[in-house]
Amino acid sequence: MGVLLLSFLLLTVLSIDSELTLIVIGIIGAILVVINMILISGYCGALVNEYYRALHGQKVGITSFMNYAFKNSPQFFVIVLVKMIVIGFFITPMALLYYFMDLGSIHSAILYIFVAVALFIWLIIDFLFAFSFIAYVEKKVKPLSAILISLNFIKDTHIKAFLVYALYVIVCLALMIPLLNILVYFVFYPMAMASLIKFFEKESARY
Repeated sequence: MGVLLLSFLLLTVLSIDSELTLIVIGIIGAILVVINMILISGYCGALVNEYYRALHGQKVGITSFMNYAFKNSPQFFVIVLVKMIVIGFFITPMALLYYFMDLGSIHSAILYIFVAVALFIWLIIDFLFAFSFIAYVEKKVKPLSAILISLNFIKDTHIKAFLVYALYVIVCLALMIPLLNILVYFVFYPMAMASLIKFFEKESARY
């Protein structure tokens, strides 16, 4: 926000046209969003790597965490980007249909139905990608290969994989509860992530 505000003030001082100012601010904002997503992807991937190392008795620490995060952020971002594209491929047509057909004017309940279906689709796609980060960390493969491994892994383990994933999702949702999230983050989240990693290791020996 600070960068956007400074950019806006600078463009205002330079007396740049308002429409051009909005375009420039939009471009800067988009760049910042992408950079933020890359860094977050690296953080999430590095967190998986630290849990993986800890489970195998290897040394962990903030230095190794940061080094791994910065080094592998682009690769983890590729996985996240592919997942977002797939989600958008299914959800965007629904949103456009709802908007242009003005379905909300028919009945207010239609909006809730669309939201519920969109969340269900999001959950299913996220489940299909659930083991991509773990596959990248453990198998040391390229991002797209990690995605394929996750898809094949879920195809073979389906119900068992979903049960482990469902536990992980419940723990993640608990992180949204104030005060309780502190306990969840330091106790239950590591347990849920460790369960995902150990389950993947146990069931994916043939990949």
